[in-house]
Amino acid sequence: MATISFDLVSPENLIFNDEVGMIIVPGKDGDFGVLPGHSKVMSSLRPGRVMVYGEDKNLLKAFFVSGGFAEVNPEKCIVLAESVDEINELEKATIEKEIQELEGQESDTTKEELSIAKAKIDALGSDFYQKI
Repeated sequence: MATISFDLVSPENLIFNDEVGMIIVPGKDGDFGVLPGHSKVMSSLRPGRVMVYGEDKNLLKAFFVSGGFAEVNPEKCIVLAESVDEINELEKATIEKEIQELEGQESDTTKEELSIAKAKIDALGSDFYQKI
């Protein structure tokens, strides 16, 4: 079966690099799946989950990205993320505490942080794309 090369990059380092069967990316206008042979695409990202699957379509890894860009061509998918967390390393209680601290503050930066924290809670509670 065919594979596609996938790189997940944060500002600090390369988070993931491997040949995979499929990737689901949180595009600005909605999630999109990337398979080997995908047409060329460039998309900005919204906060959400990047789901990485093996050739057998079993979920290998799940990450939360706060935003960034994705570049796709038939052989490779590169996600350049503003920040990356492994989904299984996110702690709901910690994020809920962060939301409580951010609520009521009015700065633009705070609003963006609150939006990202709420997206993390949504990602933790979601079971979409667990099985393909």
